[in-house]
Amino acid sequence: MFVEQPFQTTVRQIAHLEGIGLHSGRFVRMAICPAPANSGIKFRRIDIDGQLQTVIAHASYAERARLCTRIVNSEGITLETIEHLMAAFAGVGLDNAIIEIDASEAPILDGSSQPVLDALNNAGLEILPARRKYMIVTKPIEVQLDCGAWARLEPADQLQIDVKIEFDDRAIGNQSFSYSHSDGSFAAELATARTFCQLRDVELMQNAGLALGGSLNNAIVVDDGKILNEGGLRIEREFVRHKVLDCLGDLFLIGMPVKAKMTASRPGHALSTKLVQTLLNDPTAYKVIEAGGEHSRSDSFAMPELAAAAMA
Repeated sequence: MFVEQPFQTTVRQIAHLEGIGLHSGRFVRMAICPAPANSGIKFRRIDIDGQLQTVIAHASYAERARLCTRIVNSEGITLETIEHLMAAFAGVGLDNAIIEIDASEAPILDGSSQPVLDALNNAGLEILPARRKYMIVTKPIEVQLDCGAWARLEPADQLQIDVKIEFDDRAIGNQSFSYSHSDGSFAAELATARTFCQLRDVELMQNAGLALGGSLNNAIVVDDGKILNEGGLRIEREFVRHKVLDCLGDLFLIGMPVKAKMTASRPGHALSTKLVQTLLNDPTAYKVIEAGGEHSRSDSFAMPELAAAAMA
C-alpha cells in the first residue's frame, strides 16, 4: 500500500468508471488518468470547451452545496459529489491524477468508495520521483454551524477521525466511530460504507431537484426503524462509517495528506469544508513538511501552481 511511503504517486494505468449521478440522475463516464508529480488532483470536464475544463480538487475552490461536496473554477464551471472519489484517493495514497469526466457530477456508483477502490487497485499506482508533502496541524481549530454541528482539528502524529452522529430514526440512532488512517485501514474499515437517507426525506430532496438518481442500489434508505435495502447493512455501524468516509474525502481537499486528529459531531459536507477552509486561512495553525525533511510553510501555500493550472 502507498499511504505511508514517502514518495508521491499517480495511477499506473487509466481507470474507467461509469454510472448515474446521484443528484442529476444523468449517466456519467469518468477516467482516472496519470499525472506528473506536484499536480494534485484535477478534474477535466470533457463535455465543455477545452479552455474552461479544469476544476481543481482543493479547498480554495470549494463552495457551499446541499448534500455534496462541490468545487468550482474561476470561470464558474463546477463539479460536485466528488467526496467518495476523494476518500478513495486518500485511502490508497493517490497524490496526483487527472480525472476526465463528461458531466458536472461524479457517478454515485453503489453509494460507497468500494468501486473506486477496486478500479484503482486494478489500475495500480506508480511511485513518482518526488517526495510527498504533508500538512501538519500545529494548533486546535474548531468550527460550528447554526444547527449545532461542530468539528475540530488538533495536532496528532497521524490522521485520526472520530465522529458521532444522532438520528431520530431508530434504524440509525446514535453512533460513533474512531478511525486511524494507515495502510489498509480504509479498505478494511470504510470503503464499503454507503451513503444513506430517511425515506421521508426522499420526496423533499427530489422536489428540490436533488437525489434524482438515488435508489436502493446506491444508498441505504431507512423508514420507521427499518432498513429497506434487501440484505440490510454491509458492515457494523455502516452509517457512521460512511460519515467518516465523507470527512476523509473532504479533508483531502487540503491538497495533500494531513496529520491531525479530527473530531466531529453530526458532520456534513458544509461543516467539514468550513473546517478545512478555516484551517488554511490561519497560517499559524499548520506547517507543510516534505517526507524526509521539514520545510516551514509560507504564505504561498494557496498553491500558485494549482491556481495557474485552473486557468489553463
